Amino acid sequence: MFSSTSESNDDNLRASYNISLLIAKSGKPHTIGEQLILPAVEEVLKTVLHKSSFDILKRIPLSNNTVQRRIDEMSSDVESFLCDYLRTTHFSIQLDESTLPGNEALLLAYVRFVMGEEIHEELLFAKTLKTDTKGESIFNVLSDFFKEKSIPFTNVISVATDGVPAMVGRYRGFISHLKRIIPEVECLDEDIQTYVQHLIALHDDFKFRFEDILSMEIPPWIINPFDETEVENVILQEELLELSTNEELKVTFKRGYQKFWLQAEIPEKYPGLWELCKSF
Repeated sequence: MFSSTSESNDDNLRASYNISLLIAKSGKPHTIGEQLILPAVEEVLKTVLHKSSFDILKRIPLSNNTVQRRIDEMSSDVESFLCDYLRTTHFSIQLDESTLPGNEALLLAYVRFVMGEEIHEELLFAKTLKTDTKGESIFNVLSDFFKEKSIPFTNVISVATDGVPAMVGRYRGFISHLKRIIPEVECLDEDIQTYVQHLIALHDDFKFRFEDILSMEIPPWIINPFDETEVENVILQEELLELSTNEELKVTFKRGYQKFWLQAEIPEKYPGLWELCKSF
């Protein structure tokens, strides 16, 4: 009996934590637990399962304060686990400074690391810059956090920033302060990396979409019909020889071979050559 009661209490507590996690992920106000979720569950129990909801719902606390406390506890556990792991592994960090509606400066730090043969990305912290947004202030916020969590700077293998002067300034930027501690760290400008990745993706997409054009071999006599070029077909060879001696057409060739072959008289005077050219 006691075992059954204990198990029931554990289930109720687990439900409270799980629903609080869903509320946190949704970004909705914490009061939604009491105002919407519990009434919705009550309606399902009464209408679909025809069960009394009072005994069940009273054991699942979802008040505003309870949800807030559950979220704080879970985030604390996640932060502790993440910091424990970062103490023992190499990782990359990305910093982004933004401004809140009240003109407060916020520093966001994300980390990327390998765990279980997979790459993971996590938010490390979000800290308010209390003094200013200079490179030294940004560095001090990160340094204080690393000292508090006992994370060695030597575990940082690369840093990405948003490219603003406070981050990448040669003498007073955040990167310059960081390099004094870890000179070998690789510093990446996020904007440049984004452009590079976009261009690589665009190049690969073009190669796939226009594979037939890129693999097409254009005969040399199409590119320059006035060179001493030979073709296997006798009729085409005669047309090509005749064309190569046409001084009037030779003048128009200066505008490029594409415009040259698109002239109205080409299909009329040299139909054999035109039939091949138009496919290119």
